[in-house]
Amino acid sequence: MVKYIFCIFITAIILANSNCRQNPVTPQPPLDTTSHNFTWTLQTLGGASGSVLYDVAIVNDTLAYAVGEMYLNDSVGQIDPQPYNLARWDGKAWRLQKVPYYYQSQAFYGSIYSLLAFNASDIWFGIGNMIHWDGQIYNPVELPSSVWGPHRITKIWGSSSRDFYTVGDGGSIAHYNGSGWTKITSGTTLQFNDIWGGYNSKAGQWDILAVCSQNYPFDRAIYSIKGNSAAQISTNPIQYELFGVWFASNQHYYVVGDGIYEKNSITDTAWKNGPTDITRYATTKIRGNNINDVFVVGAFGEVLHYNGSTWHSYISTTGLVNGSYSAIAVRNNLAIVVGANSPFAVVAIGKRE
Repeated sequence: MVKYIFCIFITAIILANSNCRQNPVTPQPPLDTTSHNFTWTLQTLGGASGSVLYDVAIVNDTLAYAVGEMYLNDSVGQIDPQPYNLARWDGKAWRLQKVPYYYQSQAFYGSIYSLLAFNASDIWFGIGNMIHWDGQIYNPVELPSSVWGPHRITKIWGSSSRDFYTVGDGGSIAHYNGSGWTKITSGTTLQFNDIWGGYNSKAGQWDILAVCSQNYPFDRAIYSIKGNSAAQISTNPIQYELFGVWFASNQHYYVVGDGIYEKNSITDTAWKNGPTDITRYATTKIRGNNINDVFVVGAFGEVLHYNGSTWHSYISTTGLVNGSYSAIAVRNNLAIVVGANSPFAVVAIGKRE
């Protein structure tokens, strides 16, 4: 729901100036820098009511998908209660679609909260269950109630369509191995907001981290997932919410929410930085091409880029008067950011020159 994306305003901190600063933690070894030279274009989608986009994935330079709930007026000028839940980008324009979930041969239309795209013919969409696009049709995929329950799938991450994880409301985590689902006990009821993984060649295994939180009373947790088990790791000294996580295994680790926090090793006991070290706004998601090419988005249209040496803000062109960005996808010189600027869903496309 729209309330889900705007909860970050509770933790938007407006205490410090918005000048970009050097990164307090220097990744090792020293890096070449990447270019901050992005040109951004903004577009609104929907708008008849509270439209919002929750997630986005880039398949290639001319194909991307965004999901959420976008409302338009019907043929008689009334708000269509059945939302468009998918937007497809062909490199030039966005086309809205209504993707059904079929249950007992009946079509149901509702919000899509998350997606994971492996290629143009292998895309997974998260609702309360899942929908799989195989290049021809949208197939319903039911999560057993014993595994998932009545929860939204807020984020999906995996290495292949035979090995991925879903996280969501109520502390829910599940693993799919290509043929069946396994419930992963987290021991929390906090809402999971993000999950990310990367292969740690030094340890010979996958590092997978997921972040969860609630906005009142403020609470947060970071979980390390190994196989079909999950365990908390330190959040010290983070005090408020966490919305995003991204890292390059055995190199550099980030979590975002009440500021941008980072460390060089997953085993470090404390996260560096603070709420207003890099931006004065709450941050919602982080993604990168490499540790010298990292993007962070957040409240009021904040979009940041770290080039291996400095942080740069694009808020002068990506800023939102009445909204926030909820997700970002990056691929080489293309970045796509989505969210809401009430009453519209909003998309910002950045291209590096």
